[in-house]
Amino acid sequence: MLGSSSADHLQILPAPIVSLSKTYADGYVSQRHQHTRVQIMHAISGLMLAETTGANWAVPAGYGLIIPPETPHQTRMVGEVELRSIYISVADQVAGSRPPCRIIAMSELMSALVLRLCQMDNRDDGTGRVSYLTQLILLELADAPDAPLALPFPQSDGLRGACARLLADPSINHGIDHWAEQCGMSRSTFTRAFRRETGLSFDAWRQRLRCLAAREYMARGVSLARAAQAVGYASPYTLKRVLEKLG
Repeated sequence: MLGSSSADHLQILPAPIVSLSKTYADGYVSQRHQHTRVQIMHAISGLMLAETTGANWAVPAGYGLIIPPETPHQTRMVGEVELRSIYISVADQVAGSRPPCRIIAMSELMSALVLRLCQMDNRDDGTGRVSYLTQLILLELADAPDAPLALPFPQSDGLRGACARLLADPSINHGIDHWAEQCGMSRSTFTRAFRRETGLSFDAWRQRLRCLAAREYMARGVSLARAAQAVGYASPYTLKRVLEKLG
């Protein structure tokens, strides 16, 4: 099911932070779109998968994805997803030294602040509460810890081709030598190029890919054991450890 963004009308409101709370059905896919404000998408239940230029992101319950203004993105929902989003005006956005997009672990305080803002439904009651909530949210965002749930893509055709094959089947267990040969590179050239273009080693990238795929399986009700087998892990215990490590 393809849908359009329902937040366009919020972008022109004068408040420094506006909010939107919505529940999406399993299989919902948004059109590729962008906003004039910084967006923070906070998943309350289910699993949201987001795609931006050069990266895929998995946003499970309890996490948030920060998307800078004018960043094209598309989202896909796995299972019924309850999502709370806030949109921050550019003048009030978090420090520009942060990466273009990032996943953050939402603290209990941050989650409660976003909930309260959503409950106010973008109405200013004249008490100054919106201003206080805004300041607290910005302070919490500045210190929010990153979560390694992004899957960056390389830029060169050869490396992207290898990644595309693994995206289609994460259970493929070929080692680095195989992929280097497929790309017409030596092992050392392949590993250097892969780290330079993604910021990760090939093994770390494949680990993230398998975790992203496993989260999608489990969000659809597949058991840990079956998910582990489907993404190429020998045991569910190994998958569980990796999922815990990556948050």
